[in-house]
Amino acid sequence: MDTKNRPSDFALIGVLLSGLAMSVGWGFRGDYGHEAGAMVPGALLALSICLASGRRDWWERASIMAMCGGIGWAFGGQMSYGIVIGYTASDSFLNVAYGYAGLFLIGALWGGIGSGILAQSVTQSRSFLERFAGPLVALWLVWFAVDISGLTDSLSETWYLHDTDWFAASSALLAAGAYAFIAPRARPACVFIIILAAGWWAGYICLTVVLGLHMTPPRSDNWSGCVGLFVALVIYLIRRQDRAAFRLALGGFLAGGVGFAMGDFVQMLGRAQWGPIGRLSTLQGLDYWKWMEQLFGLIMGLGVGCAFLRGVRRKLVPPEEDRTGGYLNIIALFFLLLVMFWSNLFKNVRNWAKEDHIPDLFFNIRTEWWFLWVGLMLSAMVLIAIIRHRRQALPLAPASAFGRGQLLFLLILWIAVIGAFVQAFPNMDHKGVFFVHTTFWITAGIGSLIVLMLSGKPVHYPEAQLAASDPLWKPNIRFWISWLLIPALIFVLAYLTINLSDEPLPGSHLRFAETLRKE
Repeated sequence: MDTKNRPSDFALIGVLLSGLAMSVGWGFRGDYGHEAGAMVPGALLALSICLASGRRDWWERASIMAMCGGIGWAFGGQMSYGIVIGYTASDSFLNVAYGYAGLFLIGALWGGIGSGILAQSVTQSRSFLERFAGPLVALWLVWFAVDISGLTDSLSETWYLHDTDWFAASSALLAAGAYAFIAPRARPACVFIIILAAGWWAGYICLTVVLGLHMTPPRSDNWSGCVGLFVALVIYLIRRQDRAAFRLALGGFLAGGVGFAMGDFVQMLGRAQWGPIGRLSTLQGLDYWKWMEQLFGLIMGLGVGCAFLRGVRRKLVPPEEDRTGGYLNIIALFFLLLVMFWSNLFKNVRNWAKEDHIPDLFFNIRTEWWFLWVGLMLSAMVLIAIIRHRRQALPLAPASAFGRGQLLFLLILWIAVIGAFVQAFPNMDHKGVFFVHTTFWITAGIGSLIVLMLSGKPVHYPEAQLAASDPLWKPNIRFWISWLLIPALIFVLAYLTINLSDEPLPGSHLRFAETLRKE
């Protein structure tokens, strides 16, 4: 793709790539669910922004950006939204509007937290980021140990606390505190983790325990913890005077909220068999839930990509590279290629076994063990490659930072697409499943072509660049006008939805008494 190194071309291509990558990634998340599933679209979005930025300093941080994107978008995976979507299928305006408002908040928290954490990968110094290497490994080991031991499930059943992930927040608080005591050098990173965990608890206690707010009873109230976590993140960025990251967090908040609300409206069109969907047999019997997921990812990806690539890319001063020889790059690769995919793809074997698509025994050994051994062998191969790459003894790895970013993007994208495909393959005779995975392959193919056609030549920006702390990063008037339009968007979506059908749509739920129903 001959961009001729024009900044505007890079921005346009990058925004498109961001939307496509998040769309297919969010489709993957829908198949695997929860925090682990949301890591994949976050990583793909971060790499899309990185590769299309035209900035050599960002390319050098490709794996770190991908890890920050994966971690950032994982936070939202704890929130429940199935019944909230059911509210938008009601024929009561109050319930429908409440449902869209709830989806806006959930999507906004997803995009805001993700963008705020990703932003710090390009605003903070290398020495600051390297301080996270030890605490992140320690926290992962703690979570892995308590999950394997069954302690997480046991404590969650003993203290239910509105079906929230309170134990994850508490263990993060304790683990970060202990690590800060043992390793004083890592305290800035530990403080950040403690602030987020404490913010989660503050949000849950204030909104759910004290005020008694429940978005979607009897389902999880993790949303309130995420509200507190996002507020804590925003306060942290303001206190650090990281105004560029603060602006990006707000941009992601807006993009995520609009994306989820708009995506669900398209799903309601499908449920109502509206217009051409009802007239054309080719559009019937499809998985309209996946329409919502992929459109949510597309809109959120476009919005976040626009915030990074049109909003700050040209003006942000390069982050300070004041540390060499750290371990964060290798930890990021370990997270992206091993932890992230083990956390998701093990579900393939579990689902095959549950649906009797594989035999129980092979040579008198449970079939799951054969898959485990193969997975461990592949993991050893990846681990050896990471170690040799760190020692600069892996000819397979591209010499340039841009080339390594391309390879990482393609690996994550196609492992995810193929992994989701082989899980769904036994059900590929269903029209909806076949259509969904066809869109995965087409979207991933277009995204791959864009990545491969990027020139890999850095762009030189003529204007003076601003530090992340510069007051000029404050949101402009257009941003605040956009916020004022959100209530109007929710009203319009609710009004259009209740006029799609004379009856509640399939899968509807009521949050409030059946009042204010459509006449």
